[in-house]
Amino acid sequence: AMEEQAQPKLHKATVADGKGGSELSPNRKAMQAGIRIPWSLEEEGHPLTTISRKVYDYTNHVLGMDIKEHGQEDLMSIQYEGRGEDDENPDRYMPHCDGDCNGMQHKIGNRMATMVMYCSVPEKGGSTNFRNSGVHVVPEAGSATFFSYIDPETMKMDNGFTEHSGCPVITGEKKIVTQWVRYGVDAENPWDSFNTLGIKISAEDD
Repeated sequence: AMEEQAQPKLHKATVADGKGGSELSPNRKAMQAGIRIPWSLEEEGHPLTTISRKVYDYTNHVLGMDIKEHGQEDLMSIQYEGRGEDDENPDRYMPHCDGDCNGMQHKIGNRMATMVMYCSVPEKGGSTNFRNSGVHVVPEAGSATFFSYIDPETMKMDNGFTEHSGCPVITGEKKIVTQWVRYGVDAENPWDSFNTLGIKISAEDD
């Protein structure tokens, strides 16, 4: 369902530019497309609402923070293509943090957890590596990796423990669905009312 929705919208993946916006970067090579979840169709069993609801149910099960779906980021389809051993610039995502990983207090409205769902896995490459925590995840189709970068008791962010990379895809395709989960967003203060520095955008800035 995600692949069908994403196909006509795929574009080159970007990263935060350090100024509040985003930009293309050699640190990240992939195609992506954000898909808005049709929550009004949840009672009808729409597959995208089913996927997304499981993400929030699991997040709340682990963290106990009563995260709501309102105002959250779109569900993201991300696709990496392997072009063989000789490719000098393979699809990958260099080491990075999804949110703040500086040990500071969480900024309201910012990311605090990630769910990565592996839909298609490559024949070679494509692992998710957490170099600072010594965890190397070899993806399996139908599985997922969940990690939080907030302490739900102190509300402080981790200090690089969840920095991770999407290892180069050598052969085959890697197709994942990612949900970045935020704390402090709602229908009146959605995720895109904050810039990539975590600062609330005022009406004058729009």
